[in-house]
Amino acid sequence: MARFVTRVLPVALLVLAVLGAAGSVPPSLGREPLFDTVLYPLNGVVLALAGALIAWHQRANPVGWLLAGMGVEASWVEFAEGYGEHPQWPASGAVEWIGNWANMLGIGATAIALTLFPTGRGVGRGRRALVWAGAVSTGLLAFTAAFGHAADPSFNSGRNPYAIDGLEPLYYAGQLLFSASLVAAIVVLVVRFVRARGVERQQLKWVAYAVALLAVAGPLAIFLYNDSLLVRIMIAVVVTALPAAICVAILRYRLYDIDIIINRTVVYGLLTVLLAAAYLGTTFVLGAVLGRPGSPWVTAGATLAAAAAFRPLRARIQGAVDRRFRPLRYQAFARVDTFLADLRAGRADPEALETLLREVTGRPELRLRYLMPDEPPPDRRSEDGRVQRIVERAGTPLAVLGYAETAPDTVRLLVEVVERAGLAVEIGRLRAEVHRRLLEVEASRARIVAAGYEERRRLERDLHDGAQQRLVSVGLALRHVQFAFGDSPASKAIDGVVQELTVAIGELRELANGVRPAYLDDGLDVALRELADRTPLHVTVHTGPDRFPADVEATAYFVACEALTNAVKHAGAASVEVRTEIRTGIRDDRLVLTVRDDGAGGADPARGTGLRGLADRVAAQGGHVHVDSPPGAGTTLTAELPCGS
Repeated sequence: MARFVTRVLPVALLVLAVLGAAGSVPPSLGREPLFDTVLYPLNGVVLALAGALIAWHQRANPVGWLLAGMGVEASWVEFAEGYGEHPQWPASGAVEWIGNWANMLGIGATAIALTLFPTGRGVGRGRRALVWAGAVSTGLLAFTAAFGHAADPSFNSGRNPYAIDGLEPLYYAGQLLFSASLVAAIVVLVVRFVRARGVERQQLKWVAYAVALLAVAGPLAIFLYNDSLLVRIMIAVVVTALPAAICVAILRYRLYDIDIIINRTVVYGLLTVLLAAAYLGTTFVLGAVLGRPGSPWVTAGATLAAAAAFRPLRARIQGAVDRRFRPLRYQAFARVDTFLADLRAGRADPEALETLLREVTGRPELRLRYLMPDEPPPDRRSEDGRVQRIVERAGTPLAVLGYAETAPDTVRLLVEVVERAGLAVEIGRLRAEVHRRLLEVEASRARIVAAGYEERRRLERDLHDGAQQRLVSVGLALRHVQFAFGDSPASKAIDGVVQELTVAIGELRELANGVRPAYLDDGLDVALRELADRTPLHVTVHTGPDRFPADVEATAYFVACEALTNAVKHAGAASVEVRTEIRTGIRDDRLVLTVRDDGAGGADPARGTGLRGLADRVAAQGGHVHVDSPPGAGTTLTAELPCGS
């Protein structure tokens, strides 16, 4: 039985409503306006669908069953009205009579549904009294419509065939009681909305929105229903919106979207009124100036004026509405717009966007991580439980927002703010991608330099252990042969050959040291002091015993070599100071090599290949070179090299 109530009965009521709505169309075609033939049966289907969905998910909620019943009643009332339009059909009068008084049941049930909304439970004494008042007034309206002369105008014949004289006062009493109960239900709804918080406030806001639309459309219908097709269509649409709003509110489907709907309604409603006023005012002015009020030029001018005013007027209205009804959104958008303006002017960095998002949304745990083009999309939740939301622009994934689970309105604000800051996100992603590419290039250059240093070390080893030792062995063999010849001319010739071998060995040793000095195996301090001893200047070395990666030590050594060579060849210096120190940074430590001479100065790195080559060599290690060489004041070369942390 429970399964029948929760599953079969809601579907059966919906099917019954659909059958009645579909059956009402053929007999009504051509007998009433097309919008009436289509929209009011649709209203019955929407009522039944909303009620069936609520009853399916919340069996104990009376609002769902009430809406489902109203949907069935409204659909078959439309069928009865269409059938009654054909007097020649069997029992046409009886069917028309049933449709007239049954229509009052749906009208009266509206006040009861608003009073019971959203759960039908926990209803206080005042609301229970309103439910009884709505039920009594509905009964009075239905009874007097069925048996009173007050319903005569609703019949095609102009007379209720089942009317009893004297029921008119009862009919007016029912109308008065129904009007009072409906107004009271709306007032109670508004009071509950003002006092409510959280989810309940959002639920009530949906229904309050639909009721507000009815409050606007109702007075228009009272005065203009028979004279304006637009008003009649508007009434049919707004009446259909009420059950849809109730269904969304009770089932909490996209509950917080009502804020957007209200915002758009207010903005575009005011915009429509103001544009219409601008159009009419422009038409009047141009007609008076040209003397031809109905001229096409007047119409064209008024249309252009309204079109020109659309964008600036919409922006101003949107800002005013957001400032009044959505202050957090307005303030967040204002800060984002200021940030974007500063970004375009070069006064802000896109990397500051994450901090800005945290501040405007009040989410200090928020993280913004940029996605690279070849990076797969992340999971919806991170390992630490954060929600991960992909930020897109023009269909391209740019970044991932990570934040703790929070309320839907906060999430919506966050999404809107990020969409507003889309340009900053895109620029930040591009900069992150460029930074990654630069890191890859630097790493590649460092690997190439490291491979070059390793090759130098191998070559130096081969020269020292191979060719150099072989030449030494040849020299010793020739000395041995020389002793065998005594003081003969051959002995003197061998002596010259040995001298040449000695020179060759010395040159080869210098060449091996130039490839990579073996002293670097004992540390940069030893290598620099050995280099100072071989330099024909007074060189003071201030270094420490610290060891660094082999490629860093080799780079620092060759920088010192080039600086000392320049001091000897070009600067005319008398003394040189070589100093190393370690500077501790936030991300890594750096080896700082300084070579200072007292020469002529005036060195220009842009004009010499040696200094440019040094700069490239240091840059390959992620460092940089600075040359300070004022004319007549010597030259100071400073090289900074990352050396780990």
